Formats: sequence, C-alpha cells, structure tokens
Amino acid sequence: MPVLWITVILSLLLALVFLALFVKEHGRFHFGSPERAALLPLEDDAAPAPAKPQPQSAQPTSVPSRPATPPTPPRRS
Repeated sequence: MPVLWITVILSLLLALVFLALFVKEHGRFHFGSPERAALLPLEDDAAPAPAKPQPQSAQPTSVPSRPATPPTPPRRS
C-alpha cells in the first residue's frame, strides 16, 4: 500500500513541475501567432541597421497657397 502513496505523490510532483515550466515558457515567449513562432528559427540573427534621420533643411517648409479666385455663386434650377 505505501507504494501507491509514493506513486501518487511523485505523479503530483511531476505534474506540478510540468505546470510551472509550462507557465514560465508561455510567459517568456508570447508571440502573435503559432506560425510566427514556428518561423523564428529561419530569421536572420543580425538586426537591421537603424534608419538614418533625414537632415532638416534651413528653409521652413510651407504649404503652397491656392490662387485667389472669386467664389462661384450656386446655380439655381
């Protein structure tokens, strides 16, 4: 009979260890979808170079003004 208790206790410990490791891994690798996680080994290890900032011109940018045209009156039918 003591063998039954040892088996139950070891089974519960094994289940708790599995559950703890599962929760830890699930929290660590939480990507958008399973497809994305499956393709991770195929990605390049090198990170892309950061984009260079655009130099600001000395001239302020302005919005071109619209030509001055008189408003047209609405047509009456």
